[in-house]
Amino acid sequence: MGGQPKHPGVKRELLPPEKVDEVVELEEFVCPTCGGELDPQRHEEMFVQQTIELPESPVQVTEYRQYGHWCEHCQRVHYAPLPAGVIEGQLCGPRLQSLVAYLKGKLGASYSELKDFFQDVLDIEVSRGLLCRVVRRVNDALAKPYEEVQKSLPQERGLNVDETGWKDSGRRYWVWLFCTQWIAFFTVRASRGSEVLKQVLGDTFEGAITSDFYSAYVKFANAKQQFCLAHLIRDIKFLITLPDPATQQFGKQLLDYFRVVFRHWHARDDADPELLRKRIKRVERKLFKFLLTAQPPPGAVTTMKKRLVRCWPALFRFAEDPDLYEPTNNRAEQTMRQVVRIRRQTQGTRSEWGQQWCSRIMTVLGTCRKQHRSSWQFIYDAVLAQNFKAPMPSLIRQAR
Repeated sequence: MGGQPKHPGVKRELLPPEKVDEVVELEEFVCPTCGGELDPQRHEEMFVQQTIELPESPVQVTEYRQYGHWCEHCQRVHYAPLPAGVIEGQLCGPRLQSLVAYLKGKLGASYSELKDFFQDVLDIEVSRGLLCRVVRRVNDALAKPYEEVQKSLPQERGLNVDETGWKDSGRRYWVWLFCTQWIAFFTVRASRGSEVLKQVLGDTFEGAITSDFYSAYVKFANAKQQFCLAHLIRDIKFLITLPDPATQQFGKQLLDYFRVVFRHWHARDDADPELLRKRIKRVERKLFKFLLTAQPPPGAVTTMKKRLVRCWPALFRFAEDPDLYEPTNNRAEQTMRQVVRIRRQTQGTRSEWGQQWCSRIMTVLGTCRKQHRSSWQFIYDAVLAQNFKAPMPSLIRQAR
């Protein structure tokens, strides 16, 4: 195994100086081979090796002893205050709380696994109840940034929307996602119906929505709807697997038209928007004429034809405004992958509070990923804001 012959090697870049905590200079003046004296003049070439290592104890335990003194004037005992950055009455400091939340939310660690981590790695014995309280505190700290994202959704120019199944104590729920290039808003709901769209976006949404063909999106009847052509193509490919030759032929002809559409779309960087629009409009006219003149056999083909005609205005809006639309809902599907992974690991939630935690932490993780920000740093900043009246970090500030 290894690189192919003549393949250029890839060397890891050194960390910048501000990331280096200590510099150790190594130098010898005695030859390790013959024992002779080496020239004191340094050679022009120097080798540099950087090593990243954990300290022997990755945590620092500090005991604060607050002594009291009697005030004759006030007639009471005054105790020395805790230093800045120490949360009164809590064992875990802000950084450790943020790490617990990160491990729980990002990596899907259970409370038992977190307990083992504290014991095995940090050499600290804690209870599952303490860890649960830590996560609850972080959940409270994330409330304001989460609500801020939710309030911003109705004002977005365009949203990609998707939903996937979820379990709470064995009951059927759904995780809904509303995202843009810069934000990802998750919410766990008991319904998969269009009422969720109205609850989140209002009765009418002035922006554009890109989604699959699920009935809730059709019922919501957004005036700027773009349906995902990738989902449509999957259903068309299914026609080709059916035994009827006429059905197969109809599916193949549809696929040919959409292949041309995507060929033009993928070449959009080499053409101005008006030329892209004209090219796709040309294919659109030919496809519509084909649908009007085709005499498909009954069954799956007839259903496909009716869907295409019914949803026709929402199939090619991306050609009119390629900056606002895309022909697929890949943005939402890719953002939803973290939910699918966590769902597989955790088997869902077990309470309304658990649903709230998952909604908030997934929103933070998904949005920070889109904005190329550290989600751990965001959690830490939110914990500081919650406990020390520091400015609350925003998930939409860098998205504007």
